[in-house]
Amino acid sequence: MDMTSVELIKAIIKEQGLIIGEDLAVARAVSTGLIKPAPENKGEVTVTGGNGVVLEKLVDAYKQVFGQSSVDVCLDVIKRYPMMEVNSLLPESLKSKVTTKK
Repeated sequence: MDMTSVELIKAIIKEQGLIIGEDLAVARAVSTGLIKPAPENKGEVTVTGGNGVVLEKLVDAYKQVFGQSSVDVCLDVIKRYPMMEVNSLLPESLKSKVTTKK
């Protein structure tokens, strides 16, 4: 089964939630204007917008408040998946960060 952008976005939000708290992680995601909380399930979200745009805005939303460490958390989540599954979901700005060696 191929990875979808919604699965990747939810994985990033979940991981951020473990660090900064679920409510704040979802609030930052919602601040993108492309992610909405799902009223039926606390902590769940629905996504509107194109794959790369949503991911880029999501990473930027966390970065605005928590800096590079939040970006690193997002990149770590992305790196957990095979690149061939997530490559088509990522904007160029994130592809270069995921594929760059530390």
